[in-house]
Amino acid sequence: MGCNIKSNEFLILVSCMLLSFGALSQDSSNPQFSDYLVPVSNGPFEKNIHFNKEQENYSPHWKNAAQEQLKKPVNFSGHFRIYKTFGGYGKECLRDNWVCGWVIDKLSGEVVATLPSDNNGSYNYADISDNGIPVGLPFEIDAYKNSSMIAVTGQSISINKSDSPVCKTALFNFNNSGYVKLIESLEGCNNQ
Repeated sequence: MGCNIKSNEFLILVSCMLLSFGALSQDSSNPQFSDYLVPVSNGPFEKNIHFNKEQENYSPHWKNAAQEQLKKPVNFSGHFRIYKTFGGYGKECLRDNWVCGWVIDKLSGEVVATLPSDNNGSYNYADISDNGIPVGLPFEIDAYKNSSMIAVTGQSISINKSDSPVCKTALFNFNNSGYVKLIESLEGCNNQ
């Protein structure tokens, strides 16, 4: 009898492991927002933004905008707010044709991340090139308050001036302070 109980426990354990593996083995070639669901917090949320040492040196325009964004509802990954803006105000986003963005943790009031960086190391994007010509579709972020996945479509501004920017769509999973790239495609930028 004791042998049957142990073998039943073993079968239950193996079954649970197989079911867990099946749930975790998502189709990595086609990630969906629903694959990365997170609970959405109702607060209480921080009322004042808290800047780190680097952010303290950003423009007053950016700091005021970040404070205003903190007051708005969660729009990403459970308790975060994505804030994006065109640049041209300060060193946080130099050029006026750049699109820059940050992730604000509404629970702590801290700016915890920028937009995801591309392979070239840049987290600044543009939907037009330096000569003013549109490149593919306009810059776009798709994110949901109940998912940690984010889709970014646009061309990143290369840190290395000799690189040619490429417009693409990239999907990332946000882990509360950084990103893991899931997949990218050049198809997302083709006008159809």
